[in-house]
Amino acid sequence: MKLQCTSPERDMIVYPRWLCFNSQNGYKTPLFVRFFVENREPYPVTYNVKAREKIFRVDSSSGILKSGERKTIKLFLISSDDWPLSFGEYTQKRIKMAIECLRLPEQIEPSNPKEASMMAKTIWKRSFNEWPLERIYTKVNIFIVS
Repeated sequence: MKLQCTSPERDMIVYPRWLCFNSQNGYKTPLFVRFFVENREPYPVTYNVKAREKIFRVDSSSGILKSGERKTIKLFLISSDDWPLSFGEYTQKRIKMAIECLRLPEQIEPSNPKEASMMAKTIWKRSFNEWPLERIYTKVNIFIVS
């Protein structure tokens, strides 16, 4: 079976679109925020969370959503001791993150969440070469208060 992913009609619903971090100890302890992604299309889609800055970790960075399905995602901010750049390079600035989305064929139905995550990761690796112009992006802004 040949897999063909295409572009969805609309972007995903992501709420909230602004994620804020605030710390009393200079971000020495890791923090997290929750946000959700929702598929508003009548067909399944795969999503992939991308952040350019290397100070974040995501609990489920990619997955598959059925029509109307909603998934809550945790975005972790690692300890400032592990940040690659200085404290001032990240605080008081808007940091951008993107949620990519691709339409999946109807016949893809993973049996459990772990299988869905593995399938999504494989699809996103293939998408770079096979469907580079098909993805739709939803932008999320992150603000780290100093």
